Amino acid sequence: MKSIRLNLRIVFIILFIVFMIFALIMMYSGGSELAYNGKVDLSSAYFKQNELVPLDGNWEFYWDRLLTTENFASEPAPQMDSFMEVPGDWSNRESGSKVYPHYGIATYRLRLNYPSTIKDPALRIKRIASAFKIYANGRLIEQVGNLRDKPSNLQQSCKLLIVDLPKDKQQVEIVFQVANLDYARGGLRESPVFGSKKVLEEQKMILFALQLLFIGSVSIFGIYYLLIFILERKSKTALLFIILCFVTALRSLVWGELPLINFFPKVPIKVGVYINYITGYNLMPIIILVIISIYPLEYKKTIVGLILMPNIFFEVLLLTPAKFMASFNKYFYVLMVLQIIYILGVLIKAVICRRDNAILVFISMGIFVLSIIEEMFHYKGIGSSNISYVYLCGNFALIMAMAFVQAGKQASIYKKLILYNKNLIEADRLRDKIMATEMSFLQAQIKPHFLYNAMSAIANVCEKDGKKAGNLIVDLAIYLRGSLEFNRLDKMVTIEKELEFISRYFNIEQARFGQKIQLLKEIEVSLDYKIPVLILQPLVENAVRHGISKKQVGGRVMVRMMKRTEGIIIEIEDDGIGIEGEKLDFLLSEKRKNQGVGLFNIHHRLLRLYGRGLDISSEMGRGTCVRFMMLEGREEL
Repeated sequence: MKSIRLNLRIVFIILFIVFMIFALIMMYSGGSELAYNGKVDLSSAYFKQNELVPLDGNWEFYWDRLLTTENFASEPAPQMDSFMEVPGDWSNRESGSKVYPHYGIATYRLRLNYPSTIKDPALRIKRIASAFKIYANGRLIEQVGNLRDKPSNLQQSCKLLIVDLPKDKQQVEIVFQVANLDYARGGLRESPVFGSKKVLEEQKMILFALQLLFIGSVSIFGIYYLLIFILERKSKTALLFIILCFVTALRSLVWGELPLINFFPKVPIKVGVYINYITGYNLMPIIILVIISIYPLEYKKTIVGLILMPNIFFEVLLLTPAKFMASFNKYFYVLMVLQIIYILGVLIKAVICRRDNAILVFISMGIFVLSIIEEMFHYKGIGSSNISYVYLCGNFALIMAMAFVQAGKQASIYKKLILYNKNLIEADRLRDKIMATEMSFLQAQIKPHFLYNAMSAIANVCEKDGKKAGNLIVDLAIYLRGSLEFNRLDKMVTIEKELEFISRYFNIEQARFGQKIQLLKEIEVSLDYKIPVLILQPLVENAVRHGISKKQVGGRVMVRMMKRTEGIIIEIEDDGIGIEGEKLDFLLSEKRKNQGVGLFNIHHRLLRLYGRGLDISSEMGRGTCVRFMMLEGREEL
């Protein structure tokens, strides 16, 4: 059965990898190219109201020149350098013996025919690196940034636009003048999208709302777990997840619909560039640290160190100009691929070993990997513009999976707390049983030989004084009832009642020993003050049995109660034979508890009730004093 389950997991992993490869092929293949040799003819096409068309394909390309419709209408017409693939960038695209560099200026041209069914024709302009002008039939319809003939005079900007096209005719010449100074890739990095302006605006609003929803959700996750971490400060996984949430939310501000630019139009373009690089360099290392903190048994520290060490170099790059950072992008993507392979290997091992939530994390990581690869495709100008939001979807899948793992840990902690509370309740029940057992032990202190001796003493008195014998029988009955009828060790009785109980006991003992034993009392407190039941009598009995009764001349037992600031001090003192030093140290130790229930049990009862136990002092031949304190305000326990 175990081998069958293992084989099923391996099959699942293989099927998911096949799915990822298929998704990558679909990404790479992209959509159909409409633009051919700088022309797009949609005049014969049937358009639905909500149909949008990316103008993918080959556009006319003029390098190092900013041309307009007038230039193309002049004689002789400008010589085209090449056809340029859109979407994509002009970097390192060859035209004969020419190689286009990363930075410079260029002109794109496309002639578009569209059907008369489109009453509000428009273009949606996405990422163009990085300053540009758009002309339609010779009229300037939009400008982003300021273009100059020399890149050194370039002022760059970044916007996502919807621009109107001429409505008077269905033939439009579209000219883009583009300049790039800082971006790693220059040109039309995403295809302009043609369609109804109303539909384009609705799509933009929907995508913008979804992106804000994503940013808000991820931020709420981060804030929620940050508050939990502030209260606990123990979970390393929670801290890393918090960082992941905030890095993802920050990165999302400069992706998709560019919320940062929408909310702060005057923010310099370099701010967005640096946010992109800072979050991009740190996102994958944080994900790796989160996953290995969840599955600590599936990785080796040495390999993780080697995988993450190159990121230090890219962190240092953040101190350099954006243009310099951009030159290392391809190396960063190579490092990211290696890190992806490693972390997928860790997750595959976790799935095979049946770790908690391993399949969920593996699937979410796979979706995130697809989004990362899609980003790489766009970096190289590959793929369809229809999947430009895969990145956000991948991030959301990963964040949700991590949030589920964190929620599972919180639920586990909650279950442990419930179990702990149940154990506490069970412990209380067990304590009650133990206390009941202690009651039996305390009640068992009325030894059979005490009853025998008491009855013998009463019998002797009967022969001499019947009335006194009757009183002794009443004393014995009251004593037995007081010793046997209570059912709670924490029950409280008044000092008056406890002293009466002691007097009854002493009357019986005097019937045996006569006036050679004496009971004295020095009570300086109210007799209504309450103390725990069956505390004083065992101490007095102990003083009689082990102290004064063993002296030929007998002795006395003194009961003192004195009022102090903290509470009441109670002393039971005798002038008996005393206790040896070694035996005195042994009286209240754990070793004693299995050999008797007298002083040891009273000592621990007082510890539970007041936090203080018995204090015993003794001197051989001079007697023993047992002292304890009743804390003020605790008489109602």
